[in-house]
Amino acid sequence: MNVQRLCPVYRKWLQLNPSSAREHRLAMQAQTQKAHQQGELDYARELGYQTFEAAKAILNALQPVSSQKVNAVQKDILAFGTMGMYLSSLLAQEHRKQESHAILQECQQQLIAILPLHATNPSVCKLIAAIQHTLEQTYKPQISRQLASAALH
Repeated sequence: MNVQRLCPVYRKWLQLNPSSAREHRLAMQAQTQKAHQQGELDYARELGYQTFEAAKAILNALQPVSSQKVNAVQKDILAFGTMGMYLSSLLAQEHRKQESHAILQECQQQLIAILPLHATNPSVCKLIAAIQHTLEQTYKPQISRQLASAALH
């Protein structure tokens, strides 16, 4: 995805203040879900993109890797993966399949990229592997439906 929906200054702030940024991400997630539940799909999609980018910025923030930070790192990874899947599902509901696939692929690529940073922590590696597996399972059924549809025509 080449389009950035967050202000560069805000993105930098998110990276420099991961603890506060997590609170912002949670608030953004709640806003996204509320907009979706109220039927404001365009607004929910835009908030979803922003929340996804915020989760990615937090995930990429330079933070000390230590046993005390494992819980926070796991929450960051989980938030990124689930937000990616949620945004992908919002896009799929709007029949924006290419964007939906692009989000899932970006999630997979980002998780692969951060895996070496956590190689010394088996619980984080297992979480990344589990999310990767879920992303693959989410992506495969959509591909299968497209191939089946193409075969019928």
